[in-house]
Amino acid sequence: MREGNKIPGKHSMPLWLILALAAAGVVGGFFLREHLLALEAEEAKGSNGIIYAEPVPEDHPGLLYYEEQVPGREIILACEDDLTDDGQADLVVIYHNPEEGRKNWMVALINQGDGIYTITEPTPAPIENQTIRFFEMDKEPPLEFVLTGEKDGEIGYAIYRMIDGALINLFGEGMEDCC
Repeated sequence: MREGNKIPGKHSMPLWLILALAAAGVVGGFFLREHLLALEAEEAKGSNGIIYAEPVPEDHPGLLYYEEQVPGREIILACEDDLTDDGQADLVVIYHNPEEGRKNWMVALINQGDGIYTITEPTPAPIENQTIRFFEMDKEPPLEFVLTGEKDGEIGYAIYRMIDGALINLFGEGMEDCC
């Protein structure tokens, strides 16, 4: 015999409670799924949520060109994007010259096409944990990029742009302590 809206059984619950619990389970599952997807997306970004440039492979044509032109450098990080807004992928290279002790440098390789690159003058680069992020600071081409890194726990960053064939440090903080 059925009493009100209860399902028969020794410890029966009202039907509305069963439906409310089922709905709560569905909604909770949805939010859990969304949270897990957000965590997965966050793992693809840096620890602060910023997406950093991916290093190019060791057999990248620009990197091979650089190693041919300037042999004996230890490549630490090389990332590509169009720094000059000419539709060609340029390369930012952070390297170490073993002959110079504890000092790193950065250059840009500007793609001239047909496997030819113009290499900018070197500028000091961080010693450890280097990252590069390309972006349009003023929402207009050409791209700028942020270089971040460390040296002995000191953190620094600088924002660069290609101007008249040279890497120009627009502004930053702490780079003198980490280079």
